[in-house]
Amino acid sequence: MRSSKQAEMYAKNKFENIYHAPERCSKCDIMLEYNGLGEYKCPKCAAIYKDDFGRVRDYLDEHRGATVTEIATQTGVPETLITRMLREERVEVAEGSKTFLTCEACGKPIRSGYYCSDCAKIAAAAKKKREKEKEIFDRKDLIRGLGKAMKEDDGKRRFDR
Repeated sequence: MRSSKQAEMYAKNKFENIYHAPERCSKCDIMLEYNGLGEYKCPKCAAIYKDDFGRVRDYLDEHRGATVTEIATQTGVPETLITRMLREERVEVAEGSKTFLTCEACGKPIRSGYYCSDCAKIAAAAKKKREKEKEIFDRKDLIRGLGKAMKEDDGKRRFDR
């Protein structure tokens, strides 16, 4: 069980503005509207602002195959945040790029995410197997009379005559 301080830190880390999104127009001091893909627009003067994701995305559109260090120096976005974008599959490493990520399980080079396609399939199969085992265990508990309700249990009598 988490303490209130741990829960507060988790919420802060989970929901904080990690991409440093602009909130107000520097000219009009009006709240900006989100246009998508890291772009914000002022409804009054039509000025366009970019968050960290927008700057990285635009730089990669112009300079395919750039390294993480090069992107960080040119955009001002920290390398850790760029790596996080790659791991979250928000951006992808270009074919033949000097930048590379490796699969967390087997070490193969990948373009984005945490796992290569082979390891992702294995992980998905293992997750499905665990869920099925849990369902079987829950049903056995129900049969033994521990009184766990099944998902489809709607309160009706089970054996109608």
